[in-house]
Amino acid sequence: MLFRVYQRTIHSLAFYPTLIALGFVFACLLNISIEYQPWLMAIKSKFDIGLVRSADNARLILGTLVGSLMSLMVFSFSMVMVVLNNAATALSPRVMPGLVSSKSHQKTLGFYLGTIIYALLLITTIEQNGGDKVPSLGVLICLGLGVACLGLFVYFIRSISQSIQVEHIITNLYQVTRRKLDASICKMAAQSPAPSWPDDQKWLQIRSERSGYFKEINASLTNELLCEHDLKMTIQVHRGFFVIEGHPLFKLDRKVDDNVVNKLLDCFDFFIEEYPSTHYLFGCKQISEIAVKALSPGINDPGTAIKSIDMLSVLFSQRLNLPTFDFSELEDEPPRLFINELPLDQLLQQVLGPIRTYGAADPSVLVSLLQAFKNLLHQNPKPEHKEQLLRHARSVIESADEHLATPRDREEINDFIERINSAAKESLPALSRIKTH
Repeated sequence: MLFRVYQRTIHSLAFYPTLIALGFVFACLLNISIEYQPWLMAIKSKFDIGLVRSADNARLILGTLVGSLMSLMVFSFSMVMVVLNNAATALSPRVMPGLVSSKSHQKTLGFYLGTIIYALLLITTIEQNGGDKVPSLGVLICLGLGVACLGLFVYFIRSISQSIQVEHIITNLYQVTRRKLDASICKMAAQSPAPSWPDDQKWLQIRSERSGYFKEINASLTNELLCEHDLKMTIQVHRGFFVIEGHPLFKLDRKVDDNVVNKLLDCFDFFIEEYPSTHYLFGCKQISEIAVKALSPGINDPGTAIKSIDMLSVLFSQRLNLPTFDFSELEDEPPRLFINELPLDQLLQQVLGPIRTYGAADPSVLVSLLQAFKNLLHQNPKPEHKEQLLRHARSVIESADEHLATPRDREEINDFIERINSAAKESLPALSRIKTH
């Protein structure tokens, strides 16, 4: 339960603003507690540059600052909503959770909110009758925070203007997904000998008690339970798989009591949002959806689709180095937790299949897909991966044969067929040419 609450919290728009605002509250309370200490009063009497002595002036400055920052914060929130609406309309609704959870935007909004709270708390300490006690140091700090907010506003506008650009979003998705793939490759390389999927055909099968998209598992708590009870566990579904109640979820190498099973079931998290920082599959799918959206008649932007295909080809070249399963590493012993991964053939179908379908009548898109498969064949893939790549290349050629009527376009497809055959290094041509007339 706590793991699921934690996952929802860290991806919430209010996470960083709340933390930063609480930090400002504690800083303001500290400021108020030392404002009238004798040692600080002595320092302020010697260095009074920029310090406000009048209670009315202090109240006016803080009130003006609060009103201005509230307007600034409302405008900033409005800009975020504009970006989210644009992303949902022009790109894909699936990219919205990633934009909402953008740490830079959250920190900027949190700084605004914290400064407003800081100023409001200081106003409450100013006496109504205009007494001698004026929080001059606090007012000076608030002025500095106000100037910092103006600088952050300029940064925020620049960041928002970049966030609207499709190239920026695709690049961010690519970088996050690439880091997840690199981390998986490094984790696999660090294991000696390399782990393999255990023979779990006769293991105890546990069914899901909830419905939803399997997105994450609390690996640390799961490993703790597995080590405590000397168990091994294989998760039968891949991340992103929609599990219904009663569907086989995982297997254990021996029978255990229901209490342990319930604790293991509670380690699973099911939610709808897709965060590329959770798993590389979600990043690949979001890039694919942006490409499909770009190929729609309302947008008609094949250039974005081609860039997406190029990015995906690099990501797939990294995916070729991974097996069809993931695992959770332990320090002093072999892994006990194994997680099923989407096979390469299905991954290619889910990610590149929609692009091929919606771009079937665009020769530039089909050529880019063939170029991607050619580049992947140059990575010296395993024999089974090589056959899967050629299989999907044939699907692209079949789409071209069905939808392209211009001889020049068909000649271009044949040219790439020859290049793929050369990269495949087969004794006989792996792919057949299409007729040009």
